[in-house]
Amino acid sequence: MTTSWGPTSLISADQIKRYVSEVDAHSVTEEVLRGIALARVEMPAKVTMNLGKYGLKAWNTAMPAYIESLGASGFKWVGGFADNRERHGLPFLIATVLVQDSATGYPLAIMDGVHVTNLRTGAVAAIAVQHYARRQPHRIAFVGAGVQARFALAAIKRIAAVTEVRAFDIKPEATLNFKDYCQQEHGIALVVCDSAEDAVAGADIVITATTSTSPIVRREWMERGVTAISIGSQGQEFDDEAVLGADKLVCDSWEQCTHLGELQGFAESGRLTRADVHAEIGETVAGLRSGRESDDEFILVVPIGLGALDIALARVAYDRVTANETVETFRFFQSAPM
Repeated sequence: MTTSWGPTSLISADQIKRYVSEVDAHSVTEEVLRGIALARVEMPAKVTMNLGKYGLKAWNTAMPAYIESLGASGFKWVGGFADNRERHGLPFLIATVLVQDSATGYPLAIMDGVHVTNLRTGAVAAIAVQHYARRQPHRIAFVGAGVQARFALAAIKRIAAVTEVRAFDIKPEATLNFKDYCQQEHGIALVVCDSAEDAVAGADIVITATTSTSPIVRREWMERGVTAISIGSQGQEFDDEAVLGADKLVCDSWEQCTHLGELQGFAESGRLTRADVHAEIGETVAGLRSGRESDDEFILVVPIGLGALDIALARVAYDRVTANETVETFRFFQSAPM
């Protein structure tokens, strides 16, 4: 029996996968983005701790949020660890979500945050395609062929008739693994490219999903009417011309983009201000700002990643998992605290 002070559930990635689908991720992400635009979500800007100066190839970020429509409260603690795959057999991203009782602050659950992160990242990419891509886009290019590319492709395929996928990654094995995934999961023969330029040529949608901190895609490589989406969030993936010359520049949160990712350097130097941003994605979802208005527009979308999306999906996962399974629990207090 759950009381106002316990127990705390421990929830794994496998449990989340059983009860939260890509369809759920899409609908919850839309709801939260709309709520942000309508001031129904509390979400302070994320705080990032970079450990590079200590000799660690790592960063950590704290992402708190409260979502009124779901009564969901908590935070995500997520980090990127460059040596994880090769030296430790762990994923690059390590993430944990704490879900709170919104009224008391008691931790209802501590759960894996990696799958939640991947689900909402894919969902945001698909929502961006819905609102900012040309009608019936079918050619998609990925620069960076890791896990987030998989989730983005799966989410986009639900809302668009993707017939051609091209990809480039600096690690050839990543591209080959992505090729196998595309064939086995989606029946698509991935075109493996030798360069980022080759990958983006002729694409309707270009998605960068890398850990690069310097530009790897040039505006001159992309045709008019392309929708470009930067989901890497570590630094600037598109060159200055792509960012400053976009017909529409869109982000998920201007405040957060001034601190990290694709737009950070432009904001800090004063080359971009909030007035230069056509819309935050939630404003378009809520009908407050337009999406694509012409087939010729070059639109750059920069979703830096919002803690509110993670907390919302984690709350849905907590409710569903605990309603359907007996989960491992513990108590911070063995009796009612005074």
